[in-house]
Amino acid sequence: MMSTTILFILTPFLTAAIGWFTNWVAIQMLFRPRQPMRIFMWRWQGLIPRRQKQLAAEAAEIIEREILQQHMIQQEIRKIELGPHLEETAHKLVWERIGPQLRALPLLGGFINDNTLAKFEVIAVAEMKKEAPNLIDKVAANFEESVNLRQIIEDNIAAFDLERLEAIVNQVAKREFRTIERLGAVLGFIIGCVQVGLFYLAGVTSF
Repeated sequence: MMSTTILFILTPFLTAAIGWFTNWVAIQMLFRPRQPMRIFMWRWQGLIPRRQKQLAAEAAEIIEREILQQHMIQQEIRKIELGPHLEETAHKLVWERIGPQLRALPLLGGFINDNTLAKFEVIAVAEMKKEAPNLIDKVAANFEESVNLRQIIEDNIAAFDLERLEAIVNQVAKREFRTIERLGAVLGFIIGCVQVGLFYLAGVTSF
């Protein structure tokens, strides 16, 4: 009788340990084992290592379909403010390149002074700013046409270091993983209590 009582008391804790361990193993199997292992007729490998290429292809497809097809890249490129860059470029062109060449010209060079170059700079900035929107549109369109972002995304995800990915996931989802493990223990404990209750109602007092 005493051994049965002890078994009834221990059963919920044993099932709680089993529930915790089962969930812990399931979490570990997301990334481990890295390389395929064969146990009898069963080939065992972590979910992410086994499906990394497939996940990369599907993620790239989703990004291309949901984001890139909406011309998001073009929209973001058009948001770039070129004004300050154009002013800097115009200043360098006029004062460091065009100005010295004009001043080196026979006869004409004597008429080129700082005031003249300053006017050239103002004209250059104004004209460059007029052409900037068309230039950005062309760059954005050519970028989407010439750069295969889907393939780039797929290749990078497929080649991503699994140890680094595991560290990132564990860092981000550490609390959630612990919750899952504890939930397994809680459910296991409840199941153990239910089993003990059923044995008790069935009149099982010895084994």
